[in-house]
Amino acid sequence: MKRPAHYILVMLLFLTACSSLPYDLGSPSTPTALSPIEQETAVPTIAPQAPIEAEPQILRIWLPPQFDPNTETPAALLLKARLDEFEKRRPNLTLDIRIKAIEGQASLLNALQTAKNAAPETLPDLIALPPYDLEAAVLSGLLHPFDGLSTLIDDPDWFSYARELAHIQNAAYGLPFAGNALGLLYRPDTENLFVPSWENFTEQESQLIFPADNAHANLSFCLYLETGNPLLNEEGLPTLDESALTELLTFYQSEAISPTSTQLQTDEQVWDVYSLQPNAAAIVWTNDYLFNLPADAAIVPVPGLMDESCSIATAWLWALGGSNADLEPVAVELAEFLSDSTFLAVWTAAAGVLPPRPTALDAWSDESAKFALREISQLAQPIPASDVQQVLGEIFRDATMLVSQEQVDPSEIAQSALENLK
Repeated sequence: MKRPAHYILVMLLFLTACSSLPYDLGSPSTPTALSPIEQETAVPTIAPQAPIEAEPQILRIWLPPQFDPNTETPAALLLKARLDEFEKRRPNLTLDIRIKAIEGQASLLNALQTAKNAAPETLPDLIALPPYDLEAAVLSGLLHPFDGLSTLIDDPDWFSYARELAHIQNAAYGLPFAGNALGLLYRPDTENLFVPSWENFTEQESQLIFPADNAHANLSFCLYLETGNPLLNEEGLPTLDESALTELLTFYQSEAISPTSTQLQTDEQVWDVYSLQPNAAAIVWTNDYLFNLPADAAIVPVPGLMDESCSIATAWLWALGGSNADLEPVAVELAEFLSDSTFLAVWTAAAGVLPPRPTALDAWSDESAKFALREISQLAQPIPASDVQQVLGEIFRDATMLVSQEQVDPSEIAQSALENLK
């Protein structure tokens, strides 16, 4: 049959267009028959995607020089190994450790305030602070509480002084890791053993050395607190009881006190004098005792003015200062990891610091030192707050110097001191 001319023209145009396409349509393939189930469930195939890698994290840690993990001391090596172990557990985490001074313009506290104002992103996620700096940082709004993030401080395995130091305004702001308590250093008489007391020291013709000309007045706070009188009144202001203060000042006029004490201002001076006086006893910190470990001396709680012995204690604590809320749980985990009792047992022994946890101290090998330090730690009260020590410490120091050097009547000085508090 002869086709119309226009039909032939249309076919020629179609074939010409197909030959000019930019790709090959290919030969049609023979369709594969699908089962009824395959026909109902067949879905487009999606190529698998590569897993999304977590972004690297930097956890900033600020430490004082004595806890620098990059030195070659046994304690530093232990701390470095502990930090490395934590870092290995988190492949995407890098620990950025910075060493800051304890005092001065570049101190831990000052650097924290500066970073908060100028560069919040550089704030430390974890920072080691002593109690006074911890308190100041909390009151300045520089730290975050552990409440809601950790319950470790509620564990019964803490000495009470450490647990109290960790709390500011009824909230937990720190995890203690290195304690330090006040004690009495003396040379036991192996031929005539006695329980240290002020009466016994007088009988043994021994005298006490302490830094009387020091505004921290640690011995005075220790002896005064042992009487059971508070340092704050009902309004929360510093206060002193006249009778207890008179008794304390009377003690400073007794024969148990070495006249040399009024010439001493520092703990280092106390150690120097003690080493030169065979019959002397001295008020020292446990960490200084652990650092020096005199072979002929023993440390015990400070004999009180009443029936009980006394001590006051301080500590270094881990605190949260970072600005990145996402890193806060990691910082808490590291603080708990570094406050673990098993680790603290080994690290505190190497560092020569007092363990703030009983089980850590119990793991020490030195039985004699362990017994005495545990007794001191159990009865130690936390060192007074900075504002209390600043006000009452000056009064204690001035009153002690007057009754010791000028032999002024203790009751007269006590009355005068109370007048100055009003």
